[in-house]
Formats: sequence, C-alpha cells, structure tokens
Amino acid sequence: MKRRLFAAALCSAWALSAADLREGAFYPFAEIPAELIARSPAGAPVTFSLEENMTTGYGWEFDSNTNECSVVADHVGGASSLAGAPGRMKVTVKSLVQTPVRVEFFYRRPWEKNAAPARKMRFLLYTAAGKTSGANYPDGAVLRLLKAECAARGIVITDWHLHIRGGMTPEMAAERERASGIRSGAIENHGREWEINDNARLREFAARVKAVKSDGHRLPAGIQVNDRDWFRQIDPTTRAEFDYILADTMIMGRLPGGRDNRLWLVKKINDPDAWMERYVEHNLRILDEPIDILANPTYLPAPLAGDYDRLWTDERMRRVIKKAVSRGVAIEIQAESPYPRPKFLRMAKAMGAKFSFGTNNFDTRPKDLSRWLEAITWLDLRAGDIWSPGMR
Repeated sequence: MKRRLFAAALCSAWALSAADLREGAFYPFAEIPAELIARSPAGAPVTFSLEENMTTGYGWEFDSNTNECSVVADHVGGASSLAGAPGRMKVTVKSLVQTPVRVEFFYRRPWEKNAAPARKMRFLLYTAAGKTSGANYPDGAVLRLLKAECAARGIVITDWHLHIRGGMTPEMAAERERASGIRSGAIENHGREWEINDNARLREFAARVKAVKSDGHRLPAGIQVNDRDWFRQIDPTTRAEFDYILADTMIMGRLPGGRDNRLWLVKKINDPDAWMERYVEHNLRILDEPIDILANPTYLPAPLAGDYDRLWTDERMRRVIKKAVSRGVAIEIQAESPYPRPKFLRMAKAMGAKFSFGTNNFDTRPKDLSRWLEAITWLDLRAGDIWSPGMR
C-alpha cells in the first residue's frame, strides 16, 4: 500500500504545530497533525495542499467557519476528491479580517457522507501583523499621559476587548498589565461558526484565563457572543464561569447559503435608509440580550461609512443610547477605531451611559491608545462613568 502524504506550503507565513510543520514539508499520512496552526501577516494569502496517491476511493472533504476562505482543487493525480475532482487540494485565505479562520478536513469515501471520517484534521489560521519587538505598550508619551489622566480622575482603566488569539496568550496579557499599569481582561469569540462553539470549550477557556494572575489578582474572563441565541446555547453553569459578556452588531442575519452575514464583507447596499432602519432594530435587539458591553458601537459597513453623519441621526443615536442605559450596557471606546464619533459619545455621556475601553486586537501588536486618552479628556470622564463587572 502506498503512503498517503501531506504537503504544506505556507506563503509569507510561518506555522506552529505539534508535528513542527515546516514550509514545503511532506508527512506520512499517519503523522498528519490533528491540528495545524499558521500565522500570517494581514492580507497575505496562505496556501497549503493535501494529496494522496491511493486509489481506494477515499478523499478529502472540507468545512470552514468563514466565507473569507476559498478552496481550490489542483488536479495532480491520486484519488482524493473535492467536489468529485481527483488530486491535490489547496486552501487559500485571500483576506483576513476576523480570526481565527478554521478549516476542517475529513478523509472518507464521498458516497459515505454519514460515516465517521477515517481521518480528520483541523487547520487554524491567525492574522499577525508581522514580527514585533514585543506585546507590551511602548513607554511613550501617550501611555504616560493616559496613566496620569486616569490617576488624576480616579479611573482604573481595563482593556476589556483583549482577544486570546493571533499569538496573544493570557500570560502575555498579564505581563502587559504588569508592564503598563493598564489592566487586561481576556476574551474569545463564541458561536456556531467560531472555534469555541460549545460549553465544554468555553469552560476550558475560562479555566485557562482564570489560572493566570497579575499582581495577585486573576485575569477577568469574558466571551464575545456572535449568535443571537447565545444565551440559550450557553448553559447557566458555564455562563457563571465568566466575568462579562461582550457583543457587537457586525453580524446581521444569514446569507442564502446559511452562513452569517458579516457586515465587514458587505460590498453593496441598495437602499441605505431602509437598511439603516433594520440595523438600528438589530442594535436594539442585541442590547436586550444579557450582555455587559456593546463593542464597535455605531459601526457601519464600507458602502455606508462615508455617509455616517447623515445615517446616524440624533433620533437613531438616542434610541440606541437609551436602550444601553436602561439595560446597564457599557458603550465601548475602542483604540484605533473611528467609531463612535464624538457626537455619539457626548450624547451618551449626557444620557448617563457607562463606558468601557477595548483594543479588539487580532494579534500581539500593541495598539495606539490615543483615542482612549482623547475620549477621557473630551468627555471629562471620571471613575463613576466607567463600567466594571457586576454593574448590571
């Protein structure tokens, strides 16, 4: 019997796995890692291939958690199949906006769809900004001024939107906190199309985060929820393991094929005003969920971003803010984000909203915190304006 081989080619990327995957390496079928991880600079395509030389009728099939991933069949002999085509299979991720991208491969006979696969492999791809000198904030003017303003105002500032992804770990988050004086939460996404998608994995994540301490206190553990029925998916015992729940409005409805409609991928909106009315209602529904933080507030997809000031009318802003205040949900001020605009933030403060801070990282790269500093001074924020767990 001939060996089945795994070939990997990572373009402009590097990979880590238990099998010590190397660019261009071939592996015997029995040694294919169950999980393979690559980290790529943002926007750099990553391609790898699976191939085998058997003619037993077995083949590779795939499933992915994202529509940011395209799969291409390269017909080079053998009996593996992708949509009935023999040969080698390549996976190319053309654009990375939200990570991780997950692709699962199943090796089985194509006519035995309900049978357990003979082999299964999961490929995870994280965006990385490239090599950095470290994950800690540089000790520059912005950090010094931010810390001075917070000390003068009695504010304990925390990055509640810090993802454990793209190389970031709870240990690195704790070290960043010790080095900068800015506290770190730690979150990951939960949902059907995301890597953490059941209660067992959530509990594992919570335990991993809560085991890490910084200056005597443990890291707070959070979840970013992406499914609108998340509060039915996550059981109460698992929910109690977490300190806070964060949500944004950037997934709205489903596409015809059943995938989530990710607004950052939307290319065209025919009737902006009608869409905006639906979007405001979408915001209000999410604020009715038992969440603690509304992240990326007032985000608009690219086709509408240039019309922000017309579409986000005073009336629409007030409806969203009023709901957030009544539900005790914090409004996030995000580093390196243009949203929300100052007018929304000033209106939110006048209406009694609480605020949280976040970076929404994709990797270990420290983000520019100028926007946090600007918002604190624009709004004249004090300790009583800042959200903390348990305020709902």
